[in-house]
Amino acid sequence: MSETLSLTCQEQQLAHEVAVKPQRLSDIVPDDVFVGTSLILRQGGRFLYGIRPPRAEGSRQIIELTGIGGGVENEDESLVAGVLREAQEEIGCGVRLLPCPETIIVRSQDDVEWVTLRGQERPAAVVFRYYRTPPHQPWHEDNQGEACLVVYLAELNGQPWPTMELPALIWLKPVHILETAHRDVLLSKLLSSGAELVESEPGLLPEQSWARMTDSQEALALALGDDGLSFYTVLNKEENVCETKSKRH
Repeated sequence: MSETLSLTCQEQQLAHEVAVKPQRLSDIVPDDVFVGTSLILRQGGRFLYGIRPPRAEGSRQIIELTGIGGGVENEDESLVAGVLREAQEEIGCGVRLLPCPETIIVRSQDDVEWVTLRGQERPAAVVFRYYRTPPHQPWHEDNQGEACLVVYLAELNGQPWPTMELPALIWLKPVHILETAHRDVLLSKLLSSGAELVESEPGLLPEQSWARMTDSQEALALALGDDGLSFYTVLNKEENVCETKSKRH
């Protein structure tokens, strides 16, 4: 009887060790959905996002905010190669990726976990979401398919500038990121509270347009919930990058 119990405990311990064994990024990213990359670009307490060309939505002019990044192309040797290429194409300068001790995995607004990854690729987040959903609802049942976005923390290695793909860029504070993920916000309100535009030509974006965070950056901010402000604040620190897990347990 005691030998049987002892064996059962050993098996349970082994199962636990297997369960908590650090994974590689490749163990998490699926090969049967769209896979892309995005950047959380930090500098001096602010974060840089791209702005797509304005479009009309009813009586409003909407400007969609998005992380720098995009789909992985066939010629990209890795996810890292893909995001570095996208940065060069979208903001015209290089970036330096910062590995994170822990990675947040977001599968839905209520399914979030922190993991420690093995290997060189240690992003800030891996975000599963649907695309072509209603605004601010990245997991809505009305969608056109699932996507997996690998979100890296990075710093600029040069001077960013808008391109044809992203005609404007915007520096946001953490509070701006969270607010535009939850609701549309007047561009004039963002600018009056510390956001800063970088436009390819002056006056390109009307200040009465409405800013809306989209894509993986929207989903990440929504999933962070009450921990959102501390998450982005910690990302700006030189040390202990991404170590917010202790605040969630």
